[in-house]
Formats: sequence, structure tokens, C-alpha cells
Amino acid sequence: LGSIYIFVNWGQTQLWVDYINNPVFSNSGNYWDYYDVRSPKIIIDNNQFKMWYSGMANGGVSHIGYATSMDGINWVRVTSNPVLAPGSYGSWDETSVSPGAVIKENTGYKMYYTGYSSQSGNWHIGLATSVDGVSWTKHPSPVIWGTTGWERQVIASSILKIDGVYHLYFVGRNYPSYKIGLALSTDGINWTKYSGNPILVPDMLWEGSGIYSPGVVLDGQAYKMVYMNYVGSSGTAFGLATSIDGKNWTKQANNPIFTRELSTNGWASMDIAYPNYVKYGDEHRIYYCGFNSSHLDKYKIGFLGKP
Repeated sequence: LGSIYIFVNWGQTQLWVDYINNPVFSNSGNYWDYYDVRSPKIIIDNNQFKMWYSGMANGGVSHIGYATSMDGINWVRVTSNPVLAPGSYGSWDETSVSPGAVIKENTGYKMYYTGYSSQSGNWHIGLATSVDGVSWTKHPSPVIWGTTGWERQVIASSILKIDGVYHLYFVGRNYPSYKIGLALSTDGINWTKYSGNPILVPDMLWEGSGIYSPGVVLDGQAYKMVYMNYVGSSGTAFGLATSIDGKNWTKQANNPIFTRELSTNGWASMDIAYPNYVKYGDEHRIYYCGFNSSHLDKYKIGFLGKP
């Protein structure tokens, strides 16, 4: 019979505000991103915004593109797009690759990406490295494998390096269930899944059957995570959780912090998805994907922010 969700906002201050000129990034119409763009993964490097994103072709085939910006609003694509493509026939990522998490270190960039050979089979997390963010070399095999149960398909989402230890936040997908897990590593190649996984599960009515796409930042001494819900077949809202150790999380009492109905001029009134949390000086931004009926169900990228 369906469900009705009522979000009560009176008596609260709406801190997160959608950018007035959203969306800020759309597909270019090339063969590899002909359908739409999604899953933005953004870091700020030398005062420049750098974004890796998934370009969807017809048939659900995904490549990875790259764009840069000085303000996070006006973006320039590199001419060598896509910068990462599915593997050769017979490889574990022969059908699709999408960006999961990118980290910049002294030796260059590490990208943890999601790939698969069959959309209905296992999904795995791979590693690619680069000195410039444009030319990438893939590690020969996945570094985290999709297995069974809630981790049948694993999706990389966000990464932090704390005191020499990498913290990779990922999603375990066993459709239509989505849960959030954590893996730890000292070298970025050999990973151990946290014994307390999953670290966050859907247990609120508004979250539907899953919580997905965790975007994690370290803000002072506090870890903050934004995530999306999964209701029916779409995302309708974002929630926020906090932690003092990156492992044990508490959901914010006034979740959700943002719903699709709050998107500027309804540009994302049909679906909001793939939030990516970015700290920009004193400003906090959440880049995300969305669409409405006039977009023909094609994701574009926008952001919301707060001081």
C-alpha cells in the first residue's frame, strides 16, 4: 500500500541550505557519460577543488571522469576523460568502475573504486594510483572483496588516514538492504574489516531499507558522517551521524538534515543520492546528485552548505 513520511521542521533552524544555482555539473553527452554523472568524490588540494565522478553510459556501464574548480561551482573537465575505464574482457572490473574514495599523499593519489564484471554478481573494491590525478595505474586485483550476506556487493565511499592508519568507509549491498562498514589498513593495500561491522544500519523509519554512501570528515576531534537513505527505489533524504573514534556512531536526533523537497527550485525533487562531505575553510559542503522529472531521470551534481 506504500508509506507516508512526514518530516517536521518547525522549531528548528535549517542549517543546511541548497546552493541557489544548482545543479553545478552535468553530463557532457560523450559516449562514456551520455546518460548522467553521479558519485562525486571531491578533495581540496592546494586550494583547488578536484572531483572524480562516475559517468554513466547507456546500459549501466560506468567510467570515471575528472574535473577541477577554483570555487567548487565552476568546473573544468580534463581533455583526457575518462581517466579510468572498465578492465579488459575477463577481468574482475570488465563491466563497470566508479570512484569510491580518493586520498592525496606525498607520493601521489590513491583511489579506491568499485568495480564488477556482472551487475548481479559480487562487487569488489579496487585500488588505483596516480601522481597527477589524471593517469591511473590499477592494482592487479581487488583489495576488498565482496563476499556473502550483507557484504555480497561492497562499495567504497570515503577514506581518512588517522595516525598512520587508513579508515575506509564502505557500503555492503544485498539489495534492497544497504549497511555501512569500516575497513582498516596500515599500507592501503592489505585491509582488515572492523570486527564491529556493520557500524551503521537502518533503524529509523525515514531510512527505509538501507543507508548508503557515507561521506566522512574529521572536524577537530569529532568524526562526522553524512549518509543517504533508500526508500523504495530512490533516495529521499540525508542524515548525519557523529563519532569520537570513527567506529562507534550516534545518529543526530533531528535527522534527516535535508530532504529532496528542499532542493533549489525542485531541481532534485525526484531523487537525491551519493552525498560527499567536504570541509572548505570554515564552510561545510555536501556535494550530491539529484534529478527531477524534467531531467529524464538523469543525475546531475549540486551541493548544499552551511557556515
